[in-house]
Amino acid sequence: MWSIATQRLLDKDGKILADEHRELIRKRVNELKNEICALHRLHNTLAPINRLPPEILSRIFVQSSAERRQDSLSWIQVTHTCHHWREVALDCAALWSDISFVNPAFTKVMLARSKNAPLHVDLSTSYTRTTPVIYEALSEVLDQGSRLRSIAIDNVTNSRRSGTLHLRRFLSKCHSAPVLEVVRLRTSFDRCLNSGFLQGGSPMLKHLELSGCIISNWNTIPSGAALLTLDLARNLGQLNENLSGSGFISLLQNMPSLENLRIRFLLPRGLYSQSPAAAPFTHPRLRNLDLIDYPEGIEHFLRAVHVPNAENITLSLDEGSTYRYPDLTALFGALQLSWHKVVSAGIRELEVSRDAPSGHSPSHSFWLKFNSPTSTSSIQRPYTLDLRRVRTINMNTGDVLLAVEESWGMLELQILDLDTDDEMAFDTWAVMSGLPKLQDITPVGYSFDGFFRYLIEEHADAFPALSSITVEDAVLDSRLLDEWEIAFCRRPEHAPNLKVTFSQCNGLTKEMLNDLTARNVGSRVAEIVWEGQFR
Repeated sequence: MWSIATQRLLDKDGKILADEHRELIRKRVNELKNEICALHRLHNTLAPINRLPPEILSRIFVQSSAERRQDSLSWIQVTHTCHHWREVALDCAALWSDISFVNPAFTKVMLARSKNAPLHVDLSTSYTRTTPVIYEALSEVLDQGSRLRSIAIDNVTNSRRSGTLHLRRFLSKCHSAPVLEVVRLRTSFDRCLNSGFLQGGSPMLKHLELSGCIISNWNTIPSGAALLTLDLARNLGQLNENLSGSGFISLLQNMPSLENLRIRFLLPRGLYSQSPAAAPFTHPRLRNLDLIDYPEGIEHFLRAVHVPNAENITLSLDEGSTYRYPDLTALFGALQLSWHKVVSAGIRELEVSRDAPSGHSPSHSFWLKFNSPTSTSSIQRPYTLDLRRVRTINMNTGDVLLAVEESWGMLELQILDLDTDDEMAFDTWAVMSGLPKLQDITPVGYSFDGFFRYLIEEHADAFPALSSITVEDAVLDSRLLDEWEIAFCRRPEHAPNLKVTFSQCNGLTKEMLNDLTARNVGSRVAEIVWEGQFR
């Protein structure tokens, strides 16, 4: 029944001294415990998941821990599941190289277990309650400059329980980083860039985001030939420190591979050169440009920096508290110089939408899609301009459209989407109605009223290519029935057949729809579609 070794101990009961017998029993119990432990390990090893090679199991651990490691240490449970998992986890340097600061004491353990693997640093002060300990842990991590692969520090918090880190104190430890690829620093009124951060070189740096860092000189910003994305943002209330335009151009010249540029309230004030004849700087690799600033600052940038191959440009205009009329003609002229090939190819689509109310003067966004300047195939890369926060306190939407037409022309326009409460003048509709390729119009809400009235007055030669009208969120009444034939049913014979769609409109009854359909007999309105619920 018992093993031979155990039976011998049982047989010695009363035959040897008690203390000697107890010691022999203790040794035997430890032997049995070790045997049981070995059997448990063997049992677990035979489980299907433990038959995976260690490198595959390591990948699973790294992937499963990625979503939770910044908020908690619950992922550490993989090391407590069984002996095999613990051995694999402790030997997996990548599992420990994504440094967590949830528990600063454990940060040092992770640093040791990461061996020589590249380090990923992600720190948010939203959960730092012991600032001095965080300083010590972060300093030890940043001392490993040769291993740093990414740095993300969010040092902005409104919590009284969270400490605020003075980044300059320990970023000075990171003078060079040969394998660093990503830097994201979000702080508030911190002169951390004056610490010499990365001034020794970061040749692999591809992504740089700086928000709230006080920039006293463009030379303090890390740069390099490998950089693909640059995102710079100034805090509200933070002074620009009179950054020079020539220094900004030099910064861009040091980033020949740059593809994505976003600047928020940090564009240089004034001109970029004292010489009016100075040639602009051309950045051929730039693909995405996002500028948020005063219109004059954006205009000066576009005149000094040409982006001929940009695919997407977003311009957000900010007038502060001046409520001035933005000089759109000057802005459009500068954009045409900077983006000449795309603008010359012509606008294909134009969407106008109201911005969300913010307590300031009314504003609109204008989204334009241009034809491809190089491709003639049916599959074209998108070239878009998103012009945001255009204040219309002293003008209306129609004035902006006329400025676009005057500056660039809209002969190529095919699709027009209007969502505005502004009443466009007949002069604006007259320009739009003469466009030879405009075939699809979507008036949203109040926009339909002005459009409908213009059709009634100028129906004969209006919109020669129009084939589709989609009316959205409009309020319809009996006037629509009375004037339907005037607006739609007397189109010239050479005009295309017209499809009219009513989507989510109010006031339409089934009887009204049937009446409209009956009035189409013999007209150029080929189809009427209702999408929504009847009144």
